[in-house]
Amino acid sequence: MTWNLVSRSFRLLGNDKKLLLFPILSAIGAAALALPFLLALFGIRPAGGLHWGPNTWLFVFLWYCGASFITVFFNCALAACVQLRFAGQDATLGDGLRRAASRVHTILLWSIVSATVGLIARWVESRVGWVGRLIAGVLGLGWSMATYLIVPVLVMEEAGVIDSIKRSGALLRQSWGEQLISGLAFGWLGLLFTVPGIVLGVLGANGYPIFIVPAIAWFATMMAVFTAAREIFTVALYRYATTGEAPSGYDAATLGGALRR
Repeated sequence: MTWNLVSRSFRLLGNDKKLLLFPILSAIGAAALALPFLLALFGIRPAGGLHWGPNTWLFVFLWYCGASFITVFFNCALAACVQLRFAGQDATLGDGLRRAASRVHTILLWSIVSATVGLIARWVESRVGWVGRLIAGVLGLGWSMATYLIVPVLVMEEAGVIDSIKRSGALLRQSWGEQLISGLAFGWLGLLFTVPGIVLGVLGANGYPIFIVPAIAWFATMMAVFTAAREIFTVALYRYATTGEAPSGYDAATLGGALRR
C-alpha cells in the first residue's frame, strides 16, 4: 500500500517537473548562506584551533536558523503548488512563492523553533553516554513524527507556530503508521539510488576524474527528486486526513486504509 502511494508521488512529480525547482532553489540558497557563515566562523578561529565557545555556538545557531528558514520556505512553496494541483488548478512557481511569502512570519518562527530543538538534541548527544543518546534518539523520532505534517499545516492553515505544531501532532494520530512506513520506503529507495552515484564517485576518486562531475550531478538530482516527491506525499496525506478527499492521482481506498492504521 505504502509503495503504491510513494510511487504515485514520483509519478505526479514526473508530470509536473517544475516542482523540482523548489528543492534546487532551496539548496542554492542554503549554500549561498553557508559561505559567509563559514568564512566568519573560521575567521574567528584562534591559532590553536576552533574553540566551541559562546561566539561559535551563536554563529552555528544563526546558520541553523537561516538554513532551516530557507528549506522550510521553499518546501512550503512546493506544498502550496501541490495543493493547488490536487484541487485541479494549474499552479505556477509564483503561486507557491506568494503563498509561502504570505506565511513568512510563521515560517520564520517555526525555523527558529526547529533550529533550537535540533541544536539542543546535538548538544545533548555530544555530552551523554549511549543511554542518553538512545533516549535523545527516541525523543527525536517522536518530535519528527509529531511535526511530519508541519509544512502543509504551516502553509495551508492560518495558525501560529504553537497551534501548527499541535495540529500536526493531532493529525499524527490518524497517520502515524503511514509516516513510519513511508519514511522507511523513501529511505530504502534513497539508499538504492545512491549506489550509481557512489560507483561514479569511487571511479572519479581512483584515477578517472571524468566521473566526478556526473557523480555530483547524480546526487544533486536525486536530492531534488526525493525532496519534492516526499513533499508531494506529505501534502497528499494531509489533504486526505483533513478533507477526506483523495487527491487527483491517488486512490481513496488506499489512502483511507493507510490513515486507519
